[in-house]
Amino acid sequence: MNSTSFTLDTYNIEINSSFLGKEIMLFGQKNANRDIIIIFEGNKQEANLDTKVKKGIFWVNTSKSLSDIPSFFGIFTTPKKSLNEIFLIPKITEKHNLINNFSEGLFQIRKALKAKGLYYEEQLEVSEGNLFYKKFEIPDNISEGDIKIYFYEIFDGEILSSNEKNLSIEKKGLTSNLENLLTEQSFFYVFILIVFSIAFSLISNLIFRKK
Repeated sequence: MNSTSFTLDTYNIEINSSFLGKEIMLFGQKNANRDIIIIFEGNKQEANLDTKVKKGIFWVNTSKSLSDIPSFFGIFTTPKKSLNEIFLIPKITEKHNLINNFSEGLFQIRKALKAKGLYYEEQLEVSEGNLFYKKFEIPDNISEGDIKIYFYEIFDGEILSSNEKNLSIEKKGLTSNLENLLTEQSFFYVFILIVFSIAFSLISNLIFRKK
């Protein structure tokens, strides 16, 4: 009997000014008689949910402020499981608020995250020897913070074992420094922008004057 285990090809992603997203490889080995559910859940944050509502003959945009929305959410299973099937395992749905009911609100949130490349609901690929794997993309609009990885081994609808790991998203270099200036020293940040703007204007005038 093979023991079930999984890993990623990296557990740390650094975001800098040239970051264009990062492909992640998830892989592991499972017991032939077990189902696998792996959930990636980013740190909770506030977010605005923009939707269109029909009023009379017109469609208007509405915005709703929400809290406790994960910055990233992914569900990877083998064999393939729908949200309806996962919902039948209370110990999982109770822990993850984005899948704990079938309300229209949660559907819209999942839809909005998916449109930004921040939501996955896919099947793990399985090869000989009960090896499983999946490639997916962490997009360039990901927020800084930890993405928690929840691993569940399932048999006959019951959780046999579980495990947790972290995928760290960290901003480095100029991107991090500018954000720190903006949040911690906004006046100084604006002052620097003004100085650069004036300097650029003066240099441009000198160049064109010489021509």
